Amino acid sequence: MGVVTMAPLSKLTALVIAAALTATSAIAAGPDRKKPVSGQTIAELYSGKTWTWTKGGSYWGPDGSFQAVWEDSVGLGKWYATSKGNLCYEATWYNQKGDPGGQHNECFRHVADSEGQLWKYSEKDKSWYKPKKEFAERIKPGNKIASQVRKLRRKYGI
Repeated sequence: MGVVTMAPLSKLTALVIAAALTATSAIAAGPDRKKPVSGQTIAELYSGKTWTWTKGGSYWGPDGSFQAVWEDSVGLGKWYATSKGNLCYEATWYNQKGDPGGQHNECFRHVADSEGQLWKYSEKDKSWYKPKKEFAERIKPGNKIASQVRKLRRKYGI
């Protein structure tokens, strides 16, 4: 078996590779500008829709009510959008009968870049991402978790 040798990179090839890596890093770093999305825009994106998760989902009612299911827990509360581009919920989560519930509040930050592209910040991953696929596949009109919420409310007596 012969040995394959590689020629050294030319300066031009090295510059092209470096430029490509720099561009990729800039994209991965997040939006080039972080202009907050209006509260009205955020409300239009989520109101009356269900956001499905790997083990449940959340419903963002047009009246500001919030319902969510995660495995065998149910969260009930309210949601709102801020003028700084945040989608927030304040909910009490229950996971057993007689449970007084635990309060959990969370916000999801949304901004637009210099081209108007929507970006969302993942607190869990501490990174920015474009939620195009999320809106196409995981955020759907209507309350898709209503029956699960009813079942868990009955189960826990709430």
